[in-house]
Amino acid sequence: GKFPAGCDRSMPKRVVYPGCLQLFRELDRSWEPGAASSNLVFLSARPHIYKDISENMSLATFRELVEQGKLHTMPGLLPGSLLLGFQAMLKVLCIQSRGWRRVGENKARTFKQYAALYEEYDLVFCGDNGQGDLLAGQQILSQDRNRHFCSSCCAGPCACDGESTATSS
Repeated sequence: GKFPAGCDRSMPKRVVYPGCLQLFRELDRSWEPGAASSNLVFLSARPHIYKDISENMSLATFRELVEQGKLHTMPGLLPGSLLLGFQAMLKVLCIQSRGWRRVGENKARTFKQYAALYEEYDLVFCGDNGQGDLLAGQQILSQDRNRHFCSSCCAGPCACDGESTATSS
């Protein structure tokens, strides 16, 4: 990926990590073809902005993957914060991946709010360690280790700029 979309340069732009879509299908055990429901929700750093401009970019990608039969269901999308995203893009120029810290904290907070709506479910957070995902995963695990499971769909936490953890400052 390229700034600000991601930090893993081992894959071409707009390519999904191998096995990731199958992982989502396997985790969504209650999904049935033809049923009007989805247990798959994406947590994005992209904000909600006027007329869903930002969300439509993600939703168009999801729609394309569903139409191609690569993604088993149309997912939901929880947007990020415009202010935090803008601040992060500026900070990243100076402090590298640590600039995404507040975005990661916001992702963890959004995940916790979403989880509170569905207390009867176990939730899985899959991150690609871009845009605060590592920090969000760490905070989600620290909030409730018995209920949530975190996963990474990439090479590891050092892919961005050599840092071993998103919590370093």
